[in-house]
Amino acid sequence: MAIIISSSMSDSGKSLVTAGLTKHFRSTPFKAQNMSLNSFPTRSGGEIAFIQAYQAMGSGLEPERYMNPVLLKPSGNGIEVIFMGDSLGNLAPSLYYSSIEKFWEKIKGLIKNEMIIESAGGVGEPNFMERDISGYRLMREGIPSILVLDIDRGGAFASAYGIYNMMPSSIRNTLKGFIINKFRGEEKFLDPAVRWLEDKTSMKFMGVIPYDHRLKIMAEDSMNISDLGDGELEVAVVAYPYMSNFNELHAFSKSNATLRFVTRPSQLSKADLVILPGTRNTKASLDWLIQNGFPERLRNKKILGICGGFQIMGRKLIDPYGLEAGEPAEYQGLGFLPVNVKFQKEKVVSLSLGVSDVGEITGYEIRRGKVEYEGWVPLLTIKQRNNIPVEVEDGADAGDKIGISIHGALYSEGGKKLLERFGIKIYSGSLKQEVTESVDLIYRILRDRVDLSLIEQIYRESETNSV
Repeated sequence: MAIIISSSMSDSGKSLVTAGLTKHFRSTPFKAQNMSLNSFPTRSGGEIAFIQAYQAMGSGLEPERYMNPVLLKPSGNGIEVIFMGDSLGNLAPSLYYSSIEKFWEKIKGLIKNEMIIESAGGVGEPNFMERDISGYRLMREGIPSILVLDIDRGGAFASAYGIYNMMPSSIRNTLKGFIINKFRGEEKFLDPAVRWLEDKTSMKFMGVIPYDHRLKIMAEDSMNISDLGDGELEVAVVAYPYMSNFNELHAFSKSNATLRFVTRPSQLSKADLVILPGTRNTKASLDWLIQNGFPERLRNKKILGICGGFQIMGRKLIDPYGLEAGEPAEYQGLGFLPVNVKFQKEKVVSLSLGVSDVGEITGYEIRRGKVEYEGWVPLLTIKQRNNIPVEVEDGADAGDKIGISIHGALYSEGGKKLLERFGIKIYSGSLKQEVTESVDLIYRILRDRVDLSLIEQIYRESETNSV
């Protein structure tokens, strides 16, 4: 029993519907291939896309490597390919796609009953269809699919009709139905279009999800970024190229601050705090900051740097293997914190726990940069990685500028206390609590607005041991 949640475009609501259906059917989320700079560790030290971890956690499941077998992370030096949680290094896109059959053979063996499968982007792109291992290839194996249509951006019915007709006749019967997402207004005005699409295709109407600001889930990629919170204090997040793991900033949606993503130095003028977030390419992000005139503006600002942002704030960045710069290099950071960073071949991918004077700081690490200190006391000591005892110095505190390597720390008590130094109060629970609450809301809305019995009928009729 499996079903594919697909669409004619990105950011239509596939991830949201997948999360809600995973909870409803007590099943497993799955996305064969995801391109995202927001990732998350499994307890075994594997790296998967954050949104699959979100879908799992929201249903009380432990995120696992197989839930997202292929994760692609654009790096500026090709694409980092992560397969079954382990990095294969940076590959040229052409090299990856020329090897896709090898990945596909292994992925086919992962498909099993009790899966809600999310496809990637638009399922009917003619230049990509044969390489689409997350949607089209699975439909070709007979797994049924539902389209999620974003009516807020327009063209929902036309794009659905286009997808249906672009599919070979042998595959069209796998397109079982469609859901309208992000609808504003009176549903009766949809009736003629719904009847038209049902008449023109074999797809059935399955319901309408209203436009609801409460359904703003943690961002999967840069298409999803938007302001968070409505408090009095101003927080500016510098959205440089290759910004990563910025979904953790969703913690500010429950705070006394308003968080905005900015791309110009002039936008920092009213900021009570500036955040330099994670980045997949520290060198490219640092170069962008310098080229766009940020350093002088940042010098007199209160700053929190997280992972790559923390590394950028250091004095020197040493890349002996060319992991960030593309070739071996050594370059100057912003010099705000007395640390150097040396990039290692081995990537740290862990659920981490640190101790500090402000309490426990918990979250996750995904990094190659090793922090080295020059006569400075670290902010914290990391004591556990994936439940294994360690002793790793981390973080730096220069009063108005703080850096840490642990993502998701702002959901922990120690991380919240660090922000209180800047007058900012975070009211959210733990990351797991916030994800669970978010998916619970999605499920309740789906239960009220979508024909789950019809979806269940299609889901139960589909049975597969593997494709």
